[in-house]
Amino acid sequence: MKKKRITAILAAATLVLGLTACGSGNKSADNTSAKKDEEVTIGVYSGDWKTQIDEAALQDFEKETGIKVNIVEGADAEWVSKVEAADGKNVPYDILVLMPNSIRELNEKGLLENLDSDKVSNIADLYPSLLKEFENEDGTYHAVPFAIGQLGLMYRADLVDTAPTSWSDLWNEEYKGHVAISPLTYTAGLQFFSGLLQTRSEDEVFADLAKLKDSVSSLPDSAGAVQTLIERGDAWVIPYWDGRAYSLKEQGLDVGFAYPTDGAVCAASNWVVLKNAPHLDNAYELLNKILSPESCKSFSEASYYGTANQKTEYSDDFLSKVQVGEEFYESLVWVDYDQVDQKLNDWVQKWQEALN
Repeated sequence: MKKKRITAILAAATLVLGLTACGSGNKSADNTSAKKDEEVTIGVYSGDWKTQIDEAALQDFEKETGIKVNIVEGADAEWVSKVEAADGKNVPYDILVLMPNSIRELNEKGLLENLDSDKVSNIADLYPSLLKEFENEDGTYHAVPFAIGQLGLMYRADLVDTAPTSWSDLWNEEYKGHVAISPLTYTAGLQFFSGLLQTRSEDEVFADLAKLKDSVSSLPDSAGAVQTLIERGDAWVIPYWDGRAYSLKEQGLDVGFAYPTDGAVCAASNWVVLKNAPHLDNAYELLNKILSPESCKSFSEASYYGTANQKTEYSDDFLSKVQVGEEFYESLVWVDYDQVDQKLNDWVQKWQEALN
């Protein structure tokens, strides 16, 4: 499948997904006393994401190294603003988890460290198709992938007779009046638009959206709104992320999830190390821990998001639900941020006109 890419400037609309690589190699306990007074500061998403990464890697890292991990909960918009304001001086963080659009912004301003397997050995085990999205001309990387969320189709399994298999199925007469799609100003909406562009021109997308108008019951612009619509049965089918869908299923909601045959969209959470990070060596060491197969497995099993380390050994239950591996990752659609920067305002207007 030919891969198209489309973008998003939605710093505030963070997807609590998962996406950054995983690796191996923990430091021995002999280092604990020597590093008792050292620290490292990491920015992570709040809620379940924080709990999952803490239990998967951060707690063990402290025990194994004696390095204190300062956890700052937040989201892209706040972090990017503070990093840009610091401009490489008195940098407030060492490591951050970020969406690709935020990474692009910081990288263009020269505010990210370049990474390679000499500094972080587990980078060598990350899936090539994911790593190349952040590759520099010299073969280093300004970010590394971690949690690989994928946008597909969540549906109420108890309310539909025929499960969807592709984006085009949203136009099926069976779902009329019970389709929900998010606006372009919410990450899921922009990613959905990217998925449609795999098989349509821009004009064709908006023409088809106009035909979908009578089928659309709502335009949710947050994860909470999506969950409410699905729980009530107001929406039967909606573009959403695999990890979120399987988490709702685990909570008892009768939902299914389909990876569209015409292209799931990548919703990756990735790690960066900041230029002039105050605890640079500790940042490299922590990142290597996070990217280990063991840490990746723990995070994935808790979040239902695949991770980027090829050596991660998932449970059979996880593999029965989530698509992981190069055969799937190499065909993912990535949002093209250059195109979004140029066209988002125009797209939003046309989207509103099509769906009224």
